[in-house]
Amino acid sequence: MNIGSVTTSTLKGIGKGIAKATNAKPARWLGDKFNLNLEDALAMATVGSIIAKDGIGCAMYVTQSMNNKKIPDKKRKFVAALDLTNGLLMIVAQIGMFLAMRKYSGKIFNKLLSKSFNPLAKSNTISRMRMWASKKGEPVLKKLGLEKVFDEKVQKGALDVFKFVLDTAAATIIGKRVIVPLIATPFASKVEKWLDKREKMKNGEISEQEKAPDAFEPSMKGNDKTTDAKVAVAANEAEDETTNLLDIYKKNMK
Repeated sequence: MNIGSVTTSTLKGIGKGIAKATNAKPARWLGDKFNLNLEDALAMATVGSIIAKDGIGCAMYVTQSMNNKKIPDKKRKFVAALDLTNGLLMIVAQIGMFLAMRKYSGKIFNKLLSKSFNPLAKSNTISRMRMWASKKGEPVLKKLGLEKVFDEKVQKGALDVFKFVLDTAAATIIGKRVIVPLIATPFASKVEKWLDKREKMKNGEISEQEKAPDAFEPSMKGNDKTTDAKVAVAANEAEDETTNLLDIYKKNMK
């Protein structure tokens, strides 16, 4: 039997493959995590999939930029560096914002929705649930403690939804779309310089003096002794070379 261009044997093979995949240890472990804490596992899976997608996209963008002949040679490294820093920063920022928000989202929920889940609101909600159960004749709700239902179903359900939305929004909106664009370009400039230095070192275009810091380089704080030593060395070299003004003029005109 053929279904379009797919045979029955092919469909059976696909079904067996899916069955084996779902019975594998990683799949069972993931299923246990979802059963244990649905909100936590769902949030981790959502952010993890976004980060994995961004990592693959970063590698593809960098490879494309490095081999894109339409980009001028002078700008190609900067574009690739921008893609690399942008991708890495997106991953780091999303992980950081997600983990940070996980610690405070519960406290934010309690502060913003304190009036909805205070003792008075809880009592009113339980009264409504009791009235609804008596009208519907629900024996389960009558036997089960309504306070437990409120704590485990109503309040926990609202908290889980609030945390999931807030944590993923903090990671994907604030971390990815707000923080990263502000710092990606400065980091890209530094990565470009690092890539240039690595290429020059690979091609042997950088001398040992350029690799190591200059001993006579003045510090950022303005070391007068270092500066004076460097000026003295330059003056001695100039005196050794020539003191004839005409020769200096001819040399500069070449």
